[in-house]
Amino acid sequence: MVFSLKWPLAILSSIILGVTAGITVPDLWNVETASAQGQQPQKQPQQPQQKSSFPDVQPNYWARPFIEGLAQEEIVLGYPDGTFRPNQNIERDEFAALIRKAFDVTEKRQISSGSEFNDVPENHWAVPAIEEAYQGGFMDAFSNNQLFYPQRDMTRAEAITSLAQGLQLVQVRPAATAVESGDRSPSRRTRRPVAKRQLAFPVAFTAMMQPFLLIQRANAQPPTEPGTAVEEPTQQSFVTEQPTPDLTAYYTDADRVPAEATDPILAATQANIVVNHPDPAVLNPTDFLSRGSAAAMIYQSLVHAGRMEPLPENSAANQYIVEPAAEKQP
Repeated sequence: MVFSLKWPLAILSSIILGVTAGITVPDLWNVETASAQGQQPQKQPQQPQQKSSFPDVQPNYWARPFIEGLAQEEIVLGYPDGTFRPNQNIERDEFAALIRKAFDVTEKRQISSGSEFNDVPENHWAVPAIEEAYQGGFMDAFSNNQLFYPQRDMTRAEAITSLAQGLQLVQVRPAATAVESGDRSPSRRTRRPVAKRQLAFPVAFTAMMQPFLLIQRANAQPPTEPGTAVEEPTQQSFVTEQPTPDLTAYYTDADRVPAEATDPILAATQANIVVNHPDPAVLNPTDFLSRGSAAAMIYQSLVHAGRMEPLPENSAANQYIVEPAAEKQP
């Protein structure tokens, strides 16, 4: 029997020509194995699997729509093992990394590097993210800009303040006014009841000015016809706008909000950024922020910035987004 190389050479030539021409060559090993076993060779899927399919984010998990939306934009990628760990507390370096992925950061202050802080080594994985988050005004430093606390868990009040500052809903706090603390929850030491909207002048000074204001108001009135009664101006007549709702209009635990976070949280609430689970009326400002909640607030921040579409109206997750007072009115 004469052994011939005709067929092996023909197959080899076809493969070489196919590669040269840019034609996809099937995996002959899998085809041959499948044929030998009487099975059809498996085809590659036409579309890649969704990037949001984290095995530990269940279909009924409350923040799944927010996480999926960010995953589609490759803002969240999960851990190397493929998990997202939605209930795990988020650390400051992780939050900085989210900010870097989500926003086009505009410099408001400068540092040479994220490793400029004494507790951030040069080889720390989040050095670029820490640099951008600080320069963009999203995140503050402590101890006269010497420490960043990269692995400290963030409280909910700190995260909301971070987003309000970075999105310029409020002014960026100077470094000297940042809360300094060595424990893991610095804002717990500065609680105070939420104050009402302050007057422009001290009450005593306003009372001294009242006669002058009344005379000035009366002189400004147009002359009246004889016999026409002139309405005496009252304090209410000087009110030009309705007072802005304070945090008690939104949250039952507003008295737990740290003093330095009052204005940022109010601004973020009015911008539809705050997301509270399971009760939108309970802020839990001094509790640590979970990764699922962080994703929800980052998503809502991007909606506010016009970078993401709001969740569909029929999404169950909408019930956890805190609505501004104007939208709550019937």
